Parts: sequence; structure tokens; C-alpha cells
Amino acid sequence: MTHILNLFRKSPFDPLYKHGLKVKECTDLVKPLFEAIFAGDLEKQNEISKRICDAEKQADLLKVEIRRIIPKGIFLAVNREDLLRYLKIQDDLADTTEDIAVLSSMKALYAPPDLQDEILAYVDTVLNVCTLADEATNQLQPIVEAGFKGENVESILDLAEQAEQAERNADDAGLRLAKKLFAHEDEMKATDIMLWFQIFDLLGDLADYADKTAEWLHNMLEK
Repeated sequence: MTHILNLFRKSPFDPLYKHGLKVKECTDLVKPLFEAIFAGDLEKQNEISKRICDAEKQADLLKVEIRRIIPKGIFLAVNREDLLRYLKIQDDLADTTEDIAVLSSMKALYAPPDLQDEILAYVDTVLNVCTLADEATNQLQPIVEAGFKGENVESILDLAEQAEQAERNADDAGLRLAKKLFAHEDEMKATDIMLWFQIFDLLGDLADYADKTAEWLHNMLEK
């Protein structure tokens, strides 16, 4: 792999974008993970969990390297601390995805069939926020090439607003799903209910970090 320092000689946004691609590898595997869980395919679930953990580790290595090679005092088109804060929030997406994979592997999780459909719908709602955040990140390179002005900056403003609304939708969906989970308490083990509730909470965090990623990128470019 090309040493990340060579990328910084061209632009600090190149390695940040590569970090975003690793984060996207993690979030893209969230729905397949739940589909494997509901199919009772433990081998597939373990394979997907490993892929998530591997991508998270690669993202973490990039994060550490990016922090190491942006020395204080270096001239950047944006505030250094803002850039590092954006990196941290983006990395939280990968961390949270790994947490979901690890927690879901604690035991063979059970959910009634009708609840499975609701969970997958909630996952889709959460991943919609992630998609909007990823679209905002994809605007980085065009913005750099345009000198941090033009239509792409306005596009990020629009994507940030969409992500904010999508995150609110995810919050509402998560609350409705939690209520439905407890409605099934007579047919589910207490350990399953506890783990699902924790997983729902992490999915909510995933939506929140995705929203913050788009929001922070916009705020960073506005300064």
C-alpha cells in the first residue's frame, strides 16, 4: 500500500477520503450481517463479522497515521482541529459497526419473524443516514479541486440537511421498534431482549454519527 505520507504531499483530503472508504466497507456489511443472523447462518455471520472487524482495524490504522502526519502549524485549507474532529466522528462509524458485530455474536439471537422484518426496516432507515453522509464525503475531492467553493459546497449543505432529517426518522423508528420488542417479551428470552435493545441503541448511535459526519463536514467548510 502506498505510504499515506505520499498522499499528504498532494492533499490531506486524499487519505481522509480513503479512511471514509474503509468506514463504508464496515457500514455496507450491517444489513448482510442481520440477514445472516435471521437466516441462522452462523458461518456467514462470523465471516461478515470478521470482515467488519478487519475493515475497522484498517480504518483505525489510517486514523492513527493521519493524526501522526498532520503536524501542528502545517498550512491547511481548513482548520486542523476541525479536520481531526471530522476524522474522529467518521471513525466512530466504523467503531460502532464493529460493536454491533461483536455484540450480535454473543449468542444465537432470536427474534420473532414479524419483528425480524421490523428490524431490517430499521436497519435500512439507519443506513439511509450513512448513505447521505457518504455522499457528502464523496464531495470532498471536487471541493478541493474547486478551491472550496461552488456547487459542491451547496450540495454538502443539502446533504447535511437531508441527513439531519433522516437521523430524526431513524430515532422515531428506533423508538417504535423498542416498544415492539418489549411487546414480545413473553415469547423471548430476557437475554435476547437485552441484547436486541443494546443493538438497537448502537444502530441509533450509527445514525447519529453519520448525521454528525455530514454536519461537521459542512460546518468545517463554512469556516
